[in-house]
Amino acid sequence: MTPSMTNKLCRRRFTGVICTTLLVCASGCDPMPIDDDSDNGNDTPSEPEWREAFTTTDDGFLSGVWGSGPDDVFVVGGQPERSVVFHFDGATWETMDVPETPILIWAFGFGPDDVYAVGEQGTALRYDGATWVEMATGIEDDLWGIWGASPDDLWAVGGEIDTGPPVLLHFDGESWTSQTVPPLDRESTALLKIWGTSNDHIFAVGQTGLILEYDGNDWQQIDAGTADDLVSLWGTGPEEIVAVGGRTNGTIATYNGTQWTSRSAAPLPGLNGVFPLQEGEYLIGGLIGSAAVYNVNTDNYQTETTPTARTIHAIWHNGANTTYAVGGRSSETPYTGVALTQTYSAESTESVP
Repeated sequence: MTPSMTNKLCRRRFTGVICTTLLVCASGCDPMPIDDDSDNGNDTPSEPEWREAFTTTDDGFLSGVWGSGPDDVFVVGGQPERSVVFHFDGATWETMDVPETPILIWAFGFGPDDVYAVGEQGTALRYDGATWVEMATGIEDDLWGIWGASPDDLWAVGGEIDTGPPVLLHFDGESWTSQTVPPLDRESTALLKIWGTSNDHIFAVGQTGLILEYDGNDWQQIDAGTADDLVSLWGTGPEEIVAVGGRTNGTIATYNGTQWTSRSAAPLPGLNGVFPLQEGEYLIGGLIGSAAVYNVNTDNYQTETTPTARTIHAIWHNGANTTYAVGGRSSETPYTGVALTQTYSAESTESVP
Protein backbone atom coordinates (compact mmCIF):
# COMPACT_ATOMS: atom_id res chain seq x y z
CA MET A 1 0.00 0.00 0.00
CA THR A 2 1.45 3.34 -1.04
CA PRO A 3 1.77 6.10 1.59
CA SER A 4 0.04 8.46 -0.86
CA MET A 5 -1.97 11.19 0.83
CA THR A 6 -4.77 10.67 -1.68
CA ASN A 7 -4.97 7.09 -0.51
CA LYS A 8 -4.97 8.17 3.14
CA LEU A 9 -7.91 10.51 2.54
CA CYS A 10 -9.80 7.77 0.72
CA ARG A 11 -9.19 5.27 3.52
CA ARG A 12 -10.24 7.80 6.14
CA ARG A 13 -13.40 9.03 4.47
CA PHE A 14 -14.53 6.35 2.09
CA THR A 15 -15.66 3.60 4.43
CA GLY A 16 -18.95 1.93 5.22
CA VAL A 17 -21.77 0.35 3.23
CA ILE A 18 -24.13 2.84 1.61
CA CYS A 19 -27.46 2.35 -0.15
CA THR A 20 -27.49 4.47 -3.32
CA THR A 21 -30.90 3.54 -4.70
CA LEU A 22 -32.78 6.27 -2.88
CA LEU A 23 -33.94 9.72 -3.82
CA VAL A 24 -32.93 12.03 -0.99
CA CYS A 25 -34.36 15.30 0.25
CA ALA A 26 -31.62 17.31 1.90
CA SER A 27 -34.13 19.11 4.10
CA GLY A 28 -34.93 15.91 5.97
CA CYS A 29 -38.02 14.56 4.24
CA ASP A 30 -38.60 10.83 3.92
CA PRO A 31 -36.51 9.29 1.14
CA MET A 32 -38.34 7.77 -1.82
CA PRO A 33 -37.18 4.96 -4.12
CA ILE A 34 -35.96 6.41 -7.40
CA ASP A 35 -38.03 3.94 -9.43
CA ASP A 36 -41.28 5.16 -7.89
CA ASP A 37 -43.86 5.43 -10.71
CA SER A 38 -46.09 7.97 -9.01
CA ASP A 39 -46.55 11.30 -10.74
CA ASN A 40 -44.79 13.41 -8.12
CA GLY A 41 -42.17 15.13 -10.28
CA ASN A 42 -39.35 13.49 -8.32
CA ASP A 43 -38.49 10.50 -10.51
CA THR A 44 -34.87 10.35 -11.64
CA PRO A 45 -34.72 11.42 -15.30
CA SER A 46 -33.95 8.60 -17.72
CA GLU A 47 -32.16 10.95 -20.16
CA PRO A 48 -29.52 12.05 -20.78
CA GLU A 49 -27.35 9.08 -19.81
CA TRP A 50 -23.92 9.10 -18.29
CA ARG A 51 -21.38 7.40 -20.56
CA GLU A 52 -17.67 6.67 -20.52
CA ALA A 53 -15.76 9.64 -21.96
CA PHE A 54 -12.57 7.71 -22.68
CA THR A 55 -10.79 4.56 -21.52
CA THR A 56 -8.33 5.28 -18.73
CA THR A 57 -6.70 1.80 -18.70
CA ASP A 58 -3.75 1.90 -16.27
CA ASP A 59 -3.22 5.65 -16.26
CA GLY A 60 -4.43 5.97 -12.69
CA PHE A 61 -6.93 7.77 -10.52
CA LEU A 62 -8.46 10.89 -12.12
CA SER A 63 -8.77 13.71 -9.60
CA GLY A 64 -9.65 16.92 -11.40
CA VAL A 65 -11.27 18.30 -14.55
CA TRP A 66 -11.32 21.85 -15.89
CA GLY A 67 -11.58 23.51 -19.29
CA SER A 68 -11.88 26.84 -21.04
CA GLY A 69 -14.70 25.63 -23.31
CA PRO A 70 -16.24 22.70 -25.19
CA ASP A 71 -13.08 22.16 -27.29
CA ASP A 72 -10.53 22.59 -24.50
CA VAL A 73 -10.90 20.23 -21.53
CA PHE A 74 -8.15 19.02 -19.18
CA VAL A 75 -8.34 15.97 -16.87
CA VAL A 76 -5.57 15.41 -14.30
CA GLY A 77 -4.59 12.50 -12.07
CA GLY A 78 -2.16 9.59 -12.21
CA GLN A 79 -0.45 6.99 -10.05
CA PRO A 80 1.26 7.81 -6.71
CA GLU A 81 4.58 8.65 -8.36
CA ARG A 82 3.46 9.45 -11.91
CA SER A 83 1.13 12.23 -12.97
CA VAL A 84 -1.07 12.21 -16.07
CA VAL A 85 -2.97 14.87 -18.00
CA PHE A 86 -5.59 14.17 -20.68
CA HIS A 87 -6.77 16.83 -23.11
CA PHE A 88 -9.94 17.01 -25.21
CA ASP A 89 -9.93 19.26 -28.31
CA GLY A 90 -13.62 18.87 -29.07
CA ALA A 91 -13.10 15.70 -31.10
CA THR A 92 -10.53 13.41 -29.47
CA TRP A 93 -8.85 12.80 -26.13
CA GLU A 94 -5.04 12.68 -26.01
CA THR A 95 -2.48 12.07 -23.28
CA MET A 96 -0.25 15.12 -22.81
CA ASP A 97 3.49 15.18 -22.11
CA VAL A 98 4.04 16.27 -18.50
CA PRO A 99 7.05 16.38 -16.16
CA GLU A 100 7.61 13.33 -13.94
CA THR A 101 5.82 14.31 -10.75
CA PRO A 102 3.55 12.67 -8.15
CA ILE A 103 -0.17 12.40 -8.88
CA LEU A 104 -1.98 15.63 -9.76
CA ILE A 105 -5.12 16.45 -7.76
CA TRP A 106 -6.74 19.59 -9.21
CA ALA A 107 -6.62 21.92 -12.20
CA PHE A 108 -7.72 25.47 -12.95
CA GLY A 109 -6.92 28.01 -15.63
CA PHE A 110 -7.72 31.16 -17.54
CA GLY A 111 -7.66 29.91 -21.14
CA PRO A 112 -6.15 27.31 -23.47
CA ASP A 113 -2.66 28.74 -22.99
CA ASP A 114 -2.71 29.39 -19.25
CA VAL A 115 -3.61 26.33 -17.16
CA TYR A 116 -2.37 25.22 -13.73
CA ALA A 117 -2.43 21.91 -11.85
CA VAL A 118 -1.41 20.99 -8.31
CA GLY A 119 -0.86 17.67 -6.55
CA GLU A 120 0.95 15.65 -3.96
CA GLN A 121 4.30 16.58 -2.40
CA GLY A 122 3.93 20.27 -3.23
CA THR A 123 3.60 19.67 -6.97
CA ALA A 124 2.52 22.55 -9.18
CA LEU A 125 2.55 22.62 -13.00
CA ARG A 126 1.79 25.34 -15.53
CA TYR A 127 0.74 24.95 -19.18
CA ASP A 128 1.42 27.76 -21.66
CA GLY A 129 -0.46 26.29 -24.59
CA ALA A 130 2.50 24.22 -25.75
CA THR A 131 4.37 22.77 -22.76
CA TRP A 132 3.72 21.77 -19.16
CA VAL A 133 6.49 22.97 -16.82
CA GLU A 134 6.99 22.39 -13.11
CA MET A 135 6.74 25.34 -10.72
CA ALA A 136 8.67 25.62 -7.47
CA THR A 137 6.32 25.94 -4.49
CA GLY A 138 8.90 25.67 -1.71
CA ILE A 139 6.91 23.01 0.14
CA GLU A 140 6.50 19.23 0.14
CA ASP A 141 2.99 19.14 1.57
CA ASP A 142 0.20 17.81 -0.63
CA LEU A 143 -1.77 20.43 -2.55
CA TRP A 144 -5.47 19.65 -2.99
CA GLY A 145 -6.93 22.66 -4.75
CA ILE A 146 -6.13 25.75 -6.81
CA TRP A 147 -8.09 28.83 -7.93
CA GLY A 148 -7.29 32.37 -8.93
CA ALA A 149 -8.82 35.67 -9.94
CA SER A 150 -6.04 36.25 -12.49
CA PRO A 151 -2.72 34.70 -13.58
CA ASP A 152 -0.85 36.93 -11.13
CA ASP A 153 -3.25 36.28 -8.25
CA LEU A 154 -3.53 32.52 -7.69
CA TRP A 155 -4.18 30.56 -4.50
CA ALA A 156 -3.46 26.91 -3.67
CA VAL A 157 -4.50 24.94 -0.58
CA GLY A 158 -3.47 21.64 0.95
CA GLY A 159 -1.92 19.87 3.92
CA GLU A 160 -0.93 16.41 5.09
CA ILE A 161 -4.07 14.53 6.11
CA ASP A 162 -4.17 13.93 9.90
CA THR A 163 -0.74 15.48 10.50
CA GLY A 164 -1.30 19.13 9.42
CA PRO A 165 -1.27 22.06 9.70
CA PRO A 166 -3.33 23.29 6.73
CA VAL A 167 -1.38 24.83 3.83
CA LEU A 168 -2.21 28.10 2.10
CA LEU A 169 -0.09 29.37 -0.83
CA HIS A 170 -0.26 32.48 -3.02
CA PHE A 171 1.19 33.04 -6.51
CA ASP A 172 1.82 36.62 -7.63
CA GLY A 173 2.74 35.84 -11.22
CA GLU A 174 6.40 35.27 -10.33
CA SER A 175 6.62 32.92 -7.35
CA TRP A 176 4.63 30.93 -4.79
CA THR A 177 4.80 32.00 -1.13
CA SER A 178 3.32 30.43 2.00
CA GLN A 179 0.55 32.38 3.72
CA THR A 180 -0.42 32.38 7.38
CA VAL A 181 -3.50 30.35 8.29
CA PRO A 182 -5.58 32.18 10.93
CA PRO A 183 -6.19 30.65 14.38
CA LEU A 184 -8.71 27.80 14.19
CA ASP A 185 -11.35 26.65 16.65
CA ARG A 186 -10.98 22.98 15.61
CA GLU A 187 -8.44 20.35 14.72
CA SER A 188 -8.11 20.54 10.96
CA THR A 189 -4.98 19.43 9.15
CA ALA A 190 -5.84 20.24 5.54
CA LEU A 191 -7.64 22.69 3.31
CA LEU A 192 -9.05 20.72 0.39
CA LYS A 193 -10.41 23.22 -2.16
CA ILE A 194 -10.59 26.94 -2.84
CA TRP A 195 -12.91 29.11 -4.98
CA GLY A 196 -13.96 32.71 -5.18
CA THR A 197 -15.89 35.33 -7.11
CA SER A 198 -13.16 38.01 -7.10
CA ASN A 199 -9.73 38.71 -5.63
CA ASP A 200 -11.35 40.01 -2.44
CA HIS A 201 -14.07 37.38 -2.02
CA ILE A 202 -12.57 33.90 -1.70
CA PHE A 203 -13.44 30.81 0.35
CA ALA A 204 -11.35 27.76 1.20
CA VAL A 205 -12.88 24.59 2.66
CA GLY A 206 -11.33 21.60 4.39
CA GLN A 207 -11.26 18.98 7.07
CA THR A 208 -13.74 18.95 9.98
CA GLY A 209 -16.00 21.57 8.40
CA LEU A 210 -13.29 24.22 8.14
CA ILE A 211 -14.17 27.28 6.05
CA LEU A 212 -11.85 30.27 5.63
CA GLU A 213 -12.87 33.56 4.00
CA TYR A 214 -10.56 36.12 2.37
CA ASP A 215 -11.63 39.75 2.01
CA GLY A 216 -8.66 40.98 0.01
CA ASN A 217 -6.53 41.63 3.08
CA ASP A 218 -6.92 38.86 5.65
CA TRP A 219 -8.12 35.29 6.03
CA GLN A 220 -10.56 34.47 8.82
CA GLN A 221 -12.46 31.36 9.87
CA ILE A 222 -16.21 31.28 9.14
CA ASP A 223 -18.70 29.07 10.97
CA ALA A 224 -20.00 26.35 8.65
CA GLY A 225 -22.38 24.67 11.06
CA THR A 226 -20.79 21.25 10.53
CA ALA A 227 -17.82 19.19 11.70
CA ASP A 228 -17.85 17.01 8.56
CA ASP A 229 -15.08 17.33 6.01
CA LEU A 230 -15.88 19.79 3.22
CA VAL A 231 -14.11 18.58 0.08
CA SER A 232 -15.09 20.92 -2.76
CA LEU A 233 -17.02 24.08 -3.60
CA TRP A 234 -18.22 26.16 -6.56
CA GLY A 235 -20.79 28.84 -7.18
CA THR A 236 -22.58 31.10 -9.65
CA GLY A 237 -21.83 34.37 -7.87
CA PRO A 238 -21.19 36.06 -4.51
CA GLU A 239 -24.65 35.18 -3.22
CA GLU A 240 -24.77 31.51 -4.27
CA ILE A 241 -21.99 29.05 -3.41
CA VAL A 242 -22.33 25.32 -2.70
CA ALA A 243 -19.80 23.17 -0.86
CA VAL A 244 -20.01 19.38 -0.50
CA GLY A 245 -18.31 16.76 1.63
CA GLY A 246 -19.01 14.25 4.34
CA ARG A 247 -17.42 10.90 5.06
CA THR A 248 -19.76 7.92 5.11
CA ASN A 249 -22.78 10.13 4.38
CA GLY A 250 -22.85 13.31 2.32
CA THR A 251 -22.92 16.88 3.60
CA ILE A 252 -24.03 19.99 1.70
CA ALA A 253 -23.22 23.57 2.76
CA THR A 254 -24.63 26.64 1.01
CA TYR A 255 -23.69 30.32 1.14
CA ASN A 256 -26.29 33.03 0.43
CA GLY A 257 -24.02 36.05 0.48
CA THR A 258 -24.26 36.47 4.23
CA GLN A 259 -23.79 33.12 5.95
CA TRP A 260 -23.12 29.43 5.44
CA THR A 261 -25.75 26.79 6.26
CA SER A 262 -24.96 23.08 6.41
CA ARG A 263 -27.13 19.99 6.36
CA SER A 264 -26.72 16.23 6.18
CA ALA A 265 -27.40 14.61 2.82
CA ALA A 266 -27.81 11.11 4.28
CA PRO A 267 -28.32 8.51 2.95
CA LEU A 268 -26.49 9.92 -0.07
CA PRO A 269 -22.85 8.85 0.43
CA GLY A 270 -19.87 11.14 0.98
CA LEU A 271 -19.54 13.83 -1.68
CA ASN A 272 -16.43 15.15 -3.44
CA GLY A 273 -17.46 17.06 -6.56
CA VAL A 274 -19.82 19.97 -7.26
CA PHE A 275 -20.40 22.26 -10.24
CA PRO A 276 -23.29 24.54 -11.30
CA LEU A 277 -25.43 23.51 -14.26
CA GLN A 278 -27.32 26.80 -14.07
CA GLU A 279 -28.18 29.29 -11.36
CA GLY A 280 -29.75 27.41 -8.45
CA GLU A 281 -28.94 23.95 -9.82
CA TYR A 282 -25.75 21.96 -9.11
CA LEU A 283 -24.50 18.54 -10.07
CA ILE A 284 -22.90 16.77 -7.11
CA GLY A 285 -21.04 13.46 -7.00
CA GLY A 286 -19.17 11.18 -4.64
CA LEU A 287 -18.65 7.67 -3.35
CA ILE A 288 -19.55 4.50 -5.28
CA GLY A 289 -20.45 6.40 -8.43
CA SER A 290 -23.15 8.50 -6.78
CA ALA A 291 -24.46 11.57 -8.58
CA ALA A 292 -27.39 13.90 -8.00
CA VAL A 293 -28.76 17.27 -9.11
CA TYR A 294 -29.16 19.60 -6.13
CA ASN A 295 -31.61 22.50 -6.21
CA VAL A 296 -30.52 25.35 -3.96
CA ASN A 297 -33.95 27.01 -3.89
CA THR A 298 -35.96 23.93 -2.89
CA ASP A 299 -33.12 22.36 -0.88
CA ASN A 300 -33.66 18.90 -2.33
CA TYR A 301 -32.07 16.81 -5.02
CA GLN A 302 -32.56 13.98 -7.46
CA THR A 303 -30.18 11.07 -7.78
CA GLU A 304 -28.84 10.07 -11.18
CA THR A 305 -27.59 6.68 -12.36
CA THR A 306 -23.97 6.44 -13.47
CA PRO A 307 -22.26 3.42 -15.08
CA THR A 308 -19.64 3.13 -12.34
CA ALA A 309 -19.30 2.09 -8.70
CA ARG A 310 -16.03 3.98 -8.37
CA THR A 311 -15.70 7.28 -6.57
CA ILE A 312 -16.58 10.46 -8.46
CA HIS A 313 -14.02 13.04 -7.38
CA ALA A 314 -14.56 16.06 -9.64
CA ILE A 315 -17.25 17.54 -11.90
CA TRP A 316 -17.11 20.24 -14.57
CA HIS A 317 -19.61 21.65 -17.08
CA ASN A 318 -18.30 22.90 -20.44
CA GLY A 319 -20.45 26.04 -20.73
CA ALA A 320 -22.52 24.49 -23.52
CA ASN A 321 -24.34 21.19 -23.04
CA THR A 322 -21.86 18.63 -21.70
CA THR A 323 -20.87 17.70 -18.16
CA TYR A 324 -17.80 15.68 -17.16
CA ALA A 325 -17.23 13.61 -14.02
CA VAL A 326 -13.91 11.95 -13.18
CA GLY A 327 -12.62 9.77 -10.37
CA GLY A 328 -11.72 6.13 -9.82
CA ARG A 329 -10.19 3.97 -7.12
CA SER A 330 -7.13 4.84 -5.05
CA SER A 331 -7.58 2.45 -2.13
CA GLU A 332 -4.98 0.08 -3.61
CA THR A 333 -2.31 0.19 -6.27
CA PRO A 334 -2.27 0.44 -9.16
CA TYR A 335 -4.82 3.24 -9.04
CA THR A 336 -7.63 3.00 -11.58
CA GLY A 337 -9.65 5.82 -13.08
CA VAL A 338 -13.02 6.59 -14.56
CA ALA A 339 -14.03 9.44 -16.88
CA LEU A 340 -17.72 10.03 -17.60
CA THR A 341 -19.63 12.44 -19.80
CA GLN A 342 -23.28 13.48 -20.01
CA THR A 343 -24.59 15.52 -22.94
CA TYR A 344 -27.87 17.46 -22.89
CA SER A 345 -29.86 18.76 -25.80
CA ALA A 346 -29.24 22.44 -26.48
CA GLU A 347 -32.65 23.36 -25.04
CA SER A 348 -32.47 21.25 -21.87
CA THR A 349 -30.39 23.54 -19.67
CA GLU A 350 -28.93 27.02 -19.45
CA SER A 351 -25.17 26.83 -19.11
CA VAL A 352 -22.95 28.49 -16.53
CA PRO A 353 -19.46 29.38 -17.85
